[in-house]
Amino acid sequence: MLRMNKVAQGVLLALGGTALLASQAVQAQETQRVEVTGSNIKRTISDEGALPITVLKASELREAGVTTVEGIIQLLASSQSSSVSSNSIGSGTGGATYANLRGLGTNKTLVLLNGRRIAAFAFAVNAVDLNSIPFAVIDRVEVLRDGASAIYGTDAIGGVINFITKKNFEGGAISAEFSKPQAHNGDTQRMTATFGGGDLQKDKVNAWFSIDTQRNGMVDALDRDFAKTGIIPSKGVNGNSPTTFPGNFTQNSTNITGNLTAPNCAPPLSVVNPSNSKACVFDFSATISIIPLVSQDTAAARVTTLLPGNHTLTLEGLSTTNRNISRVAADPVSSISIAPGNPYYPTSYPGLDTTKAVTVAWRMIPAGGRTNESISQAERLVLDLQGTVAGFDYRTGLFYTDNTAQDGAIDGYVNAPFVRSEVAAGRLNPFADATPAQLAIIEQAKRRGTFAIAEGTTKGLDFRASRDLFAMGGGQAAMSVGAEFRQEFYRNDSNDDVVLAIPSAGRSVNHVKGDRRVTALSGELLLPVTKSLEVSLAIRSDDYSDAGRSTNPKIGLRFQPMQGLLMRGSYNTGFKAPTLDDLYAPQTVTFASGASNDPLLCPGGKVNTAAGGVTSRDCANQTQIQQGGNPNLKPEKSKTASLGLVIEPARGLVLSADYFNIKLTNQINALPWQSIIADPALYAGKYVRCKELSAAVQTNLNRCGADNLNSNAIAYLIALSDNLGKVNTSGVDFSASYQTAIGTLGNFAFNWDGTWIKSYKYQLSPTDPLKENVGAYVDGSPVFRWQHTVSLGWSKGDLSARLGIRNKTGYTDMNSPATVVGGPSFYQDVKSYTLVDLSVTARPTKKLSVTAGVKNLLDTDPPFSNQSDRSQRGYDPRYTDPMGRTLFVRGSYTF
Repeated sequence: MLRMNKVAQGVLLALGGTALLASQAVQAQETQRVEVTGSNIKRTISDEGALPITVLKASELREAGVTTVEGIIQLLASSQSSSVSSNSIGSGTGGATYANLRGLGTNKTLVLLNGRRIAAFAFAVNAVDLNSIPFAVIDRVEVLRDGASAIYGTDAIGGVINFITKKNFEGGAISAEFSKPQAHNGDTQRMTATFGGGDLQKDKVNAWFSIDTQRNGMVDALDRDFAKTGIIPSKGVNGNSPTTFPGNFTQNSTNITGNLTAPNCAPPLSVVNPSNSKACVFDFSATISIIPLVSQDTAAARVTTLLPGNHTLTLEGLSTTNRNISRVAADPVSSISIAPGNPYYPTSYPGLDTTKAVTVAWRMIPAGGRTNESISQAERLVLDLQGTVAGFDYRTGLFYTDNTAQDGAIDGYVNAPFVRSEVAAGRLNPFADATPAQLAIIEQAKRRGTFAIAEGTTKGLDFRASRDLFAMGGGQAAMSVGAEFRQEFYRNDSNDDVVLAIPSAGRSVNHVKGDRRVTALSGELLLPVTKSLEVSLAIRSDDYSDAGRSTNPKIGLRFQPMQGLLMRGSYNTGFKAPTLDDLYAPQTVTFASGASNDPLLCPGGKVNTAAGGVTSRDCANQTQIQQGGNPNLKPEKSKTASLGLVIEPARGLVLSADYFNIKLTNQINALPWQSIIADPALYAGKYVRCKELSAAVQTNLNRCGADNLNSNAIAYLIALSDNLGKVNTSGVDFSASYQTAIGTLGNFAFNWDGTWIKSYKYQLSPTDPLKENVGAYVDGSPVFRWQHTVSLGWSKGDLSARLGIRNKTGYTDMNSPATVVGGPSFYQDVKSYTLVDLSVTARPTKKLSVTAGVKNLLDTDPPFSNQSDRSQRGYDPRYTDPMGRTLFVRGSYTF
């Protein structure tokens, strides 16, 4: 056994990263050779390498009220993630959540489980769905905030997050968690049971099995005052839809847009159109869920046996099922044609040409809210063999991971062609409450079923070995070599009948698939030149069957001229092949995330009737966009540099600062639809108008049917994945850690982690100037200038407590002229956002632990935002917590 002195402890914390949550003083620990994230060379804990790593202990996360892997990512100051479960509201994300270190994109953060890959989410095979990772069996999380393409693979440009599970477990552990917001709805429950047996050293075998089930309740917009409406005149916000109940009608030949109930309409959901008192608009935000109903069930098992010669064979398996149910506004059925002579034709409406049809947009309130269910299933099987041969520490294994997903309609969706035919036949009235007979027809019109089924699979084998080489001035030089071979497969198939019947689902008929093979060789060298200077060198060559070969080096320096002072730095290159999803994803016509004005037919929000503009169709309305893969994509390339300083100015106090600079070329992303709308001259080739398409194709598009057939309206915008150009970002990660014991008062631990972004500039095409995104909502999202987490921990005997603070700085809001009524006079900045959490843990016996606490102690509402890119309005759900003050309790019993 050894006890680290304070300087060694401080350097270890600096090199391995300070935990985001307070921890107890470092305990004496056995010297053992371990492999750490960021290196394949095994080394002792006391001589940890010079890498900017953040380490989070799962036990402390649980005591702080964190219950999901998504919750862990939200604690990382270096993450700019906007991919959260609430994104499933009004979109086709399938309920997936992703990590996004440095804001470079979810496909450039490599997520590992026990150092090996996980299959990407089936509906977007370019990143790992965090819901597929079993929080219940996680022991710790290691976050490498440095590019690691030379060590782990070409997709580690933004960094690496390695989730490490329990190794050996004996006995049993049962835990239960429950949380309840002070406001209505959003309760969560969790039950976990783990059982294991066998001492690996004595019995030569250890096995454990764990099951975990969690339920997160749905929250409706009406449950929270800040989210209950998208129409907020005092803020200039007019988040509405022209497809309302009772329905609006238009007649292009007379340029009439009207509603038989206007100006009274049918409040509270249907209100008068602020720009046309003869028509109504629908407050869709009032009818949606802002947090989905999520259930997750996980089973995990691990069997480890000690073989002769001190070799260890491990078989681990994992199965996770995630269900996500979300609800949005009632189905909007557009392009309904009502001809003269129909019993519901608005004959008496002034100004109509009663010899011509009218086109109706009808919100199907009688059918109820559209309810989606997404189900994903993640499977993982790993056979691992490790040990020592001829002085080499080796590890080799076979791995298989698979993710399947499906999403579909379970209520509220209607067969749009059927509804149109029933209205045309005079059996449905879109202008009044439904009669019992009409309700029966609407029930018949409901369409349920699966939209699409997708699968992503990764399988392969790997090998790595390391050993000491020779003595140098600072210790033993060491090296490692590694090899990996893997196969990736992807498919995505739509249920064509369902997709064609439900245009509001925003899906297209598709049947696509793709596969690739990847072979990689890597090497690493550790050179302790002197006791104060250490040099690390790494190189990796990846050969993609479809993207070619790339070789990427990395160099790292660690210099400690005196006790209490450490300097470190690194430089590496990266190569990111297009993912299978980037190449082969279905080219689907779906709905834009927010409203906009047609720059030709409604420039500046003023309808251009001379060009054929129609207010209800072309002004402040959702357009459709074509998204999907592009088989002509080129690989992304990167250069990453970092420089850090770690000091221990006083006993127990460790401070660090690490500068990073990342330059990315050939960035793969979809051109934001907002940019296409903002510059119609530059992106003229991205516009497809109804008159350019066949009548059969127009029928299934929102703006092209009925009276709009062959019109000049936007059918859709082309926003496929493309190589957009450069991304240049730089900033500094800060951390501070202080631990002390104060007599009889107990032990105190303080941790602070923050990230300051100096700049985040990007291009929308290789010829465009670079745009600055820091501190401003640009092209769909902001980049936060500053984020930090603070935690203060106290412990004495069987009691401990933690206070946590999370903060994000404010930014310039979206301020879209299409949705902010009144223009610049209502433009604003989003305020900074701070949440405070408090928890207390008691251990009345050695076997029993009870934690109680409050998340969002001050009951802070999300800051107001006029963003119109999400179905949720009045705030931005991607960066805030709508739950409000939430009480939680957790009990754990071991035996």
